Amino acid sequence: MVDSLKLKTFNPNKYPNPALQWHYRVIQAVALEEDLPEKPEDKTIPKYSMIHKRVGEYALNWGEELNDEIPAGRVEPSPKKRKAVRAETADEDGDVKKVKREKKSVEPASSDKIESLYEQGNLMSVRSISRHCLP
Repeated sequence: MVDSLKLKTFNPNKYPNPALQWHYRVIQAVALEEDLPEKPEDKTIPKYSMIHKRVGEYALNWGEELNDEIPAGRVEPSPKKRKAVRAETADEDGDVKKVKREKKSVEPASSDKIESLYEQGNLMSVRSISRHCLP
């Protein structure tokens, strides 16, 4: 089927840009005060009658075999998403309630902590950051 659709020679210059050609035609019609063309000529549209002549029967047979292998309407099941884990607590009556996890609060670091991290070599100075980041 693919071999019968191959072009013997292909010259891209034979297929002009349809949008650009339409633009030129509109400019020409406006400049010469002519009627605007109704429809652009597009040489890139496939010649369906020729394709059907060459491979129509093969394509129909292939489609029938494909439907026999994979019947229409059969959908592959998608994987299920896992639910988020939540903590459960029981109230006085014994009813279980789902409680969202609380985010940990982050305390700002003290200047002593920052200095000790810098002395250990775990922090970079502003000067060295600017040397690495700026050109």
